[in-house]
Amino acid sequence: MKTLYNTLKIFAGFFLLAILAVSCVPKQETMGDAGQTLVRMTPDGFKLIPLDAVATSQKATAFIVRKDPANEADLTTTTTVVVQKDDAMLTAYNTANGTTFIPLPTTLATTNPAPAADGTITLEYAAGDFAKAFVVTVPNATKFDFSKQYALGYRLTTISGAGTFSATSADSVIVQVMVKNRYDGTYEVSAITPMVDVLNATLTGYYPFIYELWTTGAHSVLCYDRDVYGDFMHPITSGTAVSGYGSFGLEVFFNTNGDGTIINVLNPWGNPPGNTRMPAIDPSGVNKWFAATGDVQFKYWMKQPSLVPAAPNIRTSFNEYWTRKGPR
Repeated sequence: MKTLYNTLKIFAGFFLLAILAVSCVPKQETMGDAGQTLVRMTPDGFKLIPLDAVATSQKATAFIVRKDPANEADLTTTTTVVVQKDDAMLTAYNTANGTTFIPLPTTLATTNPAPAADGTITLEYAAGDFAKAFVVTVPNATKFDFSKQYALGYRLTTISGAGTFSATSADSVIVQVMVKNRYDGTYEVSAITPMVDVLNATLTGYYPFIYELWTTGAHSVLCYDRDVYGDFMHPITSGTAVSGYGSFGLEVFFNTNGDGTIINVLNPWGNPPGNTRMPAIDPSGVNKWFAATGDVQFKYWMKQPSLVPAAPNIRTSFNEYWTRKGPR
């Protein structure tokens, strides 16, 4: 067997040499982007800049325009790139994604480099340059209107000198600039007392789980279930299975005087949605955000008049403690 194996190896070696001997013209492989100097915007397509609600100046990089040279000659060759501010991109994005972005006013933020009067930014890459950063500066984030969604839209338009647009990455980016209120963050939700559903005893609490509280106003947040459903829902348990109440979630409103008291709660799926499920504050609870820890204690109900017609229409009771884990 060993002799046969060695004979096969020798035959394979002679066969390979024969192929190499008759292959006078090497095979040409497609190179795709290889061998090209590419100019691209990063990140790819969308960037979120979350800022703290403070009066001191804050800076953040919105995007970077990179020149990726294919060789040393292109690295030492100058390149001029023109970037265009394009508010129409925001309109198209709103239509496609259901957002309500409007252009970030120059009264709230400045950019470096700043666009010319026609909205263009000309970037000059001297020999050895390979990246240019676009930086947004917000001098006083407390002046933002929390009811509005601010964003910037930019796209690459022309390149001269060494470089071409990337065939595999976006040549445009939308940058949302938002201010987080002090309640915004990541919280671990646990039960102080068990969840109770008066219509179905097999439906019980799913704890602990993670809520991300998303800023919707100066004193309001949406509760986003990060790990179970990835949506504005409240996970529960149905027997041994994970479940959730459809079209039921929380948008929590805190006192405008800043004392942390929860004064209202709405449903992001409609008020009311088609199934009539609505959150409501249980006034017997503490119902407060604590400035010392950043934690929240909240006791509330899910009302469902379509199935519990007798007032006050309470189907499910929740009594929870939300421990702040950090920013989102």
